[in-house]
Amino acid sequence: MKKTLIALAVLGAAAGVAHAQSNVTIYGVVDTGYIKETGRDVRMGENVNNRIGFRGSEDLGGGLKATFELEKRFDLYDGTVGNTNTASYKGNRTTSGKDWDGAANLGLAGNWGRIRFGRVNELTTETIRKFDPFYQYGVGSMLLSSQRNARIDNTARYDSPKWAGFSFGLSYSLGQNAGTGQYWYNSNGTRGWDNDGYAINLSYDNGPFMATANWSRVADSNDSDTWNVGLAYKFGPARISLVYESTDDEGFRGGNGVITNNGAWVSGGTSRKADQDLWLLGLEWDIGPGQLDASVQWMDYDPDGARDGDVWKYALGYTYNLSKRTAAYAQVAYTDYDHEHIGRNMMGLSRESMTSFQIGMTHKF
Repeated sequence: MKKTLIALAVLGAAAGVAHAQSNVTIYGVVDTGYIKETGRDVRMGENVNNRIGFRGSEDLGGGLKATFELEKRFDLYDGTVGNTNTASYKGNRTTSGKDWDGAANLGLAGNWGRIRFGRVNELTTETIRKFDPFYQYGVGSMLLSSQRNARIDNTARYDSPKWAGFSFGLSYSLGQNAGTGQYWYNSNGTRGWDNDGYAINLSYDNGPFMATANWSRVADSNDSDTWNVGLAYKFGPARISLVYESTDDEGFRGGNGVITNNGAWVSGGTSRKADQDLWLLGLEWDIGPGQLDASVQWMDYDPDGARDGDVWKYALGYTYNLSKRTAAYAQVAYTDYDHEHIGRNMMGLSRESMTSFQIGMTHKF
């Protein structure tokens, strides 16, 4: 009996030492509500993506730490894996989700910055969404270009420390379509787009003024690229923001299809190039125990060989903080398309306009 007690005491002490050397955090978001869009039935949906994650680090000594992130996304309303990397222009999330659609990476961190390997947030998306009052969530979200990717695979990403508010980030992603796997047609009918991906970010955040600038080329995108700039200034309870984003799509469109002659979005076939230029003016205002969000957007959508046109979007929302972790929200948005072909490309319905309403509740843990 004494030997058993001594063994248990030794194991307990060893576990205490291991715990002191490493730190693991379990976190998550649960969010659900109702969404009604013109031409679609009322459905349950989310604002902030539902997730559960594990984040940890181990002190290696000398100021160096090993880090890891594992994050699973899911749809709260039916319990299925949520493909939250699907951009809103695809209309719905019918494609298969990844088991770990959120972060899945291992890395090192120190006073020189942080480097991660695996599946990480795409720099252009992570930094520019901070200038959208709706953070690219919900029906009020910033219009998403065809090259928008929330997270990217097979990537090495470096993030610098801050120096007087300045910081920068770099990423490199391996191409995966070199003769195997999934092919996509380019404009001359040949197949097999294989290019590595690159991204660079420069940011400033110190006091009331924030700014960011990005350029990225998504892997296996036929050398398509996106660049954007975001500016924001906070005065008192309010913050105004301005975003410009330019996308040169060489026919890839996020890896799920192509643009046909009439502007339709289909899988396979002969693709069309598309240029997209977006301006966004945003307002965030702390009112009472919550925040009022509003934005006006304009996109010049120009697909090669198909009908081009303008898109205008107006959004208004309010988030009421019930506590530090729980909030209720409501959003309304109106989007005006020049013609139904653009509507079909961006929202999956052949319509010239859409009005969207969303209400729900979010809890973070």
